[in-house]
Amino acid sequence: MQINDFVIFQAVAEYNSFTKAATITNTVQSNVTARIKYLEEQFNARLFNRTSRQIELTEAGLQLLKATKEIQVILDHARKSIGGKLTAVKGLIKIGCIHTTAALRAPGILKKFTEEYPQIEFRLKTGTSASLIKDVISYKLDGAFVAGNVNHHDLIVQEILSEELCIVTSTGITSINQLKKSVKPLRMIAFSDGCSYRKLFEDLLNEWPTKKFTILEQDTLEGIINTVEAGIGITLLPIALIEKYYSYRNLNTISLPKKFAQMKTVYVKRKDAPMSESYLLFYKMIEEGYKL
Repeated sequence: MQINDFVIFQAVAEYNSFTKAATITNTVQSNVTARIKYLEEQFNARLFNRTSRQIELTEAGLQLLKATKEIQVILDHARKSIGGKLTAVKGLIKIGCIHTTAALRAPGILKKFTEEYPQIEFRLKTGTSASLIKDVISYKLDGAFVAGNVNHHDLIVQEILSEELCIVTSTGITSINQLKKSVKPLRMIAFSDGCSYRKLFEDLLNEWPTKKFTILEQDTLEGIINTVEAGIGITLLPIALIEKYYSYRNLNTISLPKKFAQMKTVYVKRKDAPMSESYLLFYKMIEEGYKL
């Protein structure tokens, strides 16, 4: 076995694709397939479950992905030890971030950290809280900024801040009472299932017993804003996001009842995840209460 075999395996595991792994590792798909087959023979275990639609890690594959990251950490430490203290900290940090935090808070995170450690690379993946937590648990992400109350025995959860939320509507709607009295069923504009804001909004709307609602999913924050501005539906977002980036748009913000008005943003990581020197520096910043 060679180090590059593990690099290829990790690429397949993180992208769930032999084709993307080939592109990322600058090789051809046939070589990726051959190297994965070789590793499966060496470990006498199936590393991926393959269907016509998707590729997923098996339990054996999950164990190997963790071991691969541990090998990388060992090599990083050896490189630093042999290279001496003057060697600049390098590496790649893979972080997940819900869409709203990516737009509102992530630029500040990256600016502060990359100014201090310019040779450390960041890969930022956006998604719903549920999908990002799943990627952290499966070692595909080093950590993630997600929303809501997270309680999982494999995770360390670091509270970052609490966002004030609001209902966002087109300019023709200015109050919750107006929404409740609307003859037409409400249409919620939201990210896919697994979004913490969507779940909170559903809980709020379900308290209106006579009001039916439907859901229109969007993949991007900009798509949600555009759809709401067009008067197609309403959404739930941090008020700071609207005030900072969308105050010029034809939108209204409506305050929420107290029990729905706040949503925690937390940082999650696996308790047993291998941590490179570069990631240790980043996580230290989170532990010390970096203000987003």
